[in-house]
Amino acid sequence: MGKIIIPIFFFTFMIFSCNETNLPKQNGFLRIEFKEPYYSIYEETDTPFNFYYNSNSTDLDQIGHNQFLFDYSDLNLSLNLSFYNIGGSQDLEKKSRDFSLILDTHTKKSNGVILREYDNNNSRIFGKLYEIKGDVASPIQFYLTDSISNFISGSVNLKFKSNYDSIYPSIQYVKNDILVLFESINWNTK
Repeated sequence: MGKIIIPIFFFTFMIFSCNETNLPKQNGFLRIEFKEPYYSIYEETDTPFNFYYNSNSTDLDQIGHNQFLFDYSDLNLSLNLSFYNIGGSQDLEKKSRDFSLILDTHTKKSNGVILREYDNNNSRIFGKLYEIKGDVASPIQFYLTDSISNFISGSVNLKFKSNYDSIYPSIQYVKNDILVLFESINWNTK
């Protein structure tokens, strides 16, 4: 009798252990902890403009006289900002064309573009911000100008290849910092 129970137990165990249950898998969500923004003013006598930037989340380096790098190391993103002196409408057109060429290279691989225009007649600041949807290397491109002598272009660049859905919250966080820069930029007239 004992010899029969062991094979029956073993056979029953095999049948029930091989039964695969199709339980649904739980969705996993990326959780990113963003630091509370704290905006400090960047104001140097040798730069032709000043602005506010999120000093709580980024390290700011001035590279030469006309370039800035905002390093969001916690988010694996960087924001590059370049300043150009322009000498009239022809120079403005050239900078606008150069910007459009760079923008076109990124939008070719995109799933769409969201345009946000900025116009502040009182401060003579005009610009456009392009949010490029999809798996692209630079999800945000923008420019600001006074249409007379100043032109600033910028881009958000990923430090790694990632899916757009995964980095979307980080892009929105940095976009808010860019909008603060748009609102706070002030041309230094000397």
